[in-house]
Amino acid sequence: MRTQRYFMLLILMLLMVSGCAAQADDRRNVITISAAASMKDSLEEIQEEFYNVHPDISLVFNYGSSGALKRQIEQGAPVDAFLSASKKHFVDLLEEEYIFTTNKNAFASNAIVMVTHKNSEFNRLNELLQNGKRIALAIPETTPAGKYAQEALENMGAWESMQSRIVFGKDVRHVLTLVEQQSVDGGLVYQSDAVSSQKVKVIKKLDASLYSPIGYYAGVVKKSENRAQAELFTEFLHQKISQDILVANGFLYPK
Repeated sequence: MRTQRYFMLLILMLLMVSGCAAQADDRRNVITISAAASMKDSLEEIQEEFYNVHPDISLVFNYGSSGALKRQIEQGAPVDAFLSASKKHFVDLLEEEYIFTTNKNAFASNAIVMVTHKNSEFNRLNELLQNGKRIALAIPETTPAGKYAQEALENMGAWESMQSRIVFGKDVRHVLTLVEQQSVDGGLVYQSDAVSSQKVKVIKKLDASLYSPIGYYAGVVKKSENRAQAELFTEFLHQKISQDILVANGFLYPK
């Protein structure tokens, strides 16, 4: 009887603790961040470091192409912060007064690389550009990665001749998947995406002079109900601990 009473008391205590934990979670400020798809792996690591400093804030990420995320914000999506791989999309939202920022500088940079499947026979860029091979890149009209890739191909004099061989992905992560699945012969992606995959190999890091400077920018949505908390996170991205994580994942320090 005494054992049964003890067991019931233990269950009651566990229920009380669980209830308190749930209430504590409910009290956390949840902020929603629309972020460029190329940042997914790094942001998961940065999130853990941010929680060590701000345990009262919970982060929820919405990933996609910077252009698509920009349109969502313009259409009133319930978002607290915007992390863009495009300076133009970032500046457009600033000028349209959808977002504001405490730091207009980029918090990271990147590079464009040509990748193939790790088992591919191709090891040189010219083998892909000149032999009728199918190359994937993200849609230039909506994705910064696609725009940079197009600029590079144009400056190499290869864009026009490759039109029938280009496969467009909805974003840079889609391009990476196409290469991993061997649906295409090669793909132009960010260096950080190449680092994140064990199924691809880099055959060429394109010269940075072939495309516009790459930068990642952070802003807080003006209509956000969690502006103070969102600011804490966007400012955290400019700190060394965040930038070191980004560089470890293939990004570059901001220029």
